[in-house]
Amino acid sequence: MKKALLDDNIEKRTAEDLWLNYFNRYLFEQNTISEKEYKKMTEEIAMRRAKLSNKRTAL
Repeated sequence: MKKALLDDNIEKRTAEDLWLNYFNRYLFEQNTISEKEYKKMTEEIAMRRAKLSNKRTAL
């Protein structure tokens, strides 16, 4: 049961990260945010993803 909940959480976080990257790229392409802001947000999303991976391997 716990593994199923973990897998559901991973799927949810993956979908969230995909959407965050999509919107980040969209805002950059529409010149709403600068390249610096785009890169910073890309890093933040990647760090968020890395934290999830670390939690997963710890279990």
